[in-house]
Amino acid sequence: MTSRLLAIALVAAALLTAPTPSAHAAGTAAFDQAMGPVLAQYMRVHSALASDKLDGVSAAAKRIGKLAAKVKPGTVTGKHKAHYASLPKKIRAAAKKLARAKSIDKARTAFKELSRPMAMWATMSKPTGVNVVFCSMAKGSWLQKSAKIRNPYYGAKMLACGQIIGGANQGKAGGHMKH
Repeated sequence: MTSRLLAIALVAAALLTAPTPSAHAAGTAAFDQAMGPVLAQYMRVHSALASDKLDGVSAAAKRIGKLAAKVKPGTVTGKHKAHYASLPKKIRAAAKKLARAKSIDKARTAFKELSRPMAMWATMSKPTGVNVVFCSMAKGSWLQKSAKIRNPYYGAKMLACGQIIGGANQGKAGGHMKH
């Protein structure tokens, strides 16, 4: 694992374990509400890739791009304001690449890029019922709602490879070495 990925994983873990007064980080309620539809489309992509399918991935990615354009980071206040400011642009750019992917391998690479800002958002905002999962084999994170690991980067080859590093089921599940 590169030192950059390790640093990102450690920062994510630290942010996820920090106590928060509510389900939203301070001043992020409007941003988080706008991210709800983005998250729903993201979960569709995750499900398809974990099932080794491309069905619906391009359409969901296009919707993610359009929905992310409606997310307004200017509404965010608090200590992570600068981090939130970059998220919609990064999500749109990655969604555009994902929408153009013609193979499962290219889709997975683009999904990894999309998952970076999505995981950053989930780490800071802690949406209800969402887990941040990391796979050291793929050197990437993703979001999922289930405690049962469903790796979108390997699909059936190593479906249970990953560890929940934050969120609803942190520490309750993980299949990192089950491959």
